[in-house]
Amino acid sequence: MALDKVLLGRLLQLNEPWTVRDFRFDPGSRRIDVWIGLEVQRGWFGLGRKSAEPEGAERVWRHIDLAGWRTHLRVLAPPDADLSALPWAGSADMPFSQALSKQVFALFNEGVSLNGICAITGIPLQELWKFKYALDQGKTAIGDANRMASAVVPDLTASAAPVGDAVGADDVPDLADPIWLQLIEGQRDIDIRALSLKLLMTRLRSQMELITDDEVRMLKLRELHRYFVKNARMLGHELSQLRTH
Repeated sequence: MALDKVLLGRLLQLNEPWTVRDFRFDPGSRRIDVWIGLEVQRGWFGLGRKSAEPEGAERVWRHIDLAGWRTHLRVLAPPDADLSALPWAGSADMPFSQALSKQVFALFNEGVSLNGICAITGIPLQELWKFKYALDQGKTAIGDANRMASAVVPDLTASAAPVGDAVGADDVPDLADPIWLQLIEGQRDIDIRALSLKLLMTRLRSQMELITDDEVRMLKLRELHRYFVKNARMLGHELSQLRTH
């Protein structure tokens, strides 16, 4: 496969002073490993000399696939380097780059199951569980509030077709309705008869106490809203209380 470091750097959206130092293909597993670091400063007669900044330990993140090849980035950076805004880097304790984290988060946001995400992305289930646990515990963030409107809020009013004559998905308030935030933060209580909803509310409320990232909080609101849409037929008692709030 003909590919040079400059082209690969462009595909990865690297900007100065970052550069591709080396890469290695494994055709058998369709995997590419890429080593990224600061550009080597040039001395007299074009001879290279290392940057004055010392490099820390190598950090490895799974990145979004490049042309169907599983991409793993091996980054050598100064210990105090701020990599938080770089799409090809990730959090120190997370297995994914920022770009792949956003892709996985979008799938979670659409209600795709863990096994489904594994099938789509090829990510091992163990790594996916680690990422989801960090989200649920408020230990990682997807973005700031300024990106939330464009990245998460679209299609707030979308709902499934009615599933019953008396009670259906059309009876479920839109996701934009403040009742969902009131419920999930414990500001409003309703009488819940469905055991599965009781368990879900308990889990979501405990998670919301830990989560500060706006996009992850919206993910939890969508999870609760999706549950009501999917199970509207059996939640007539609970929905009647939402309609009268």
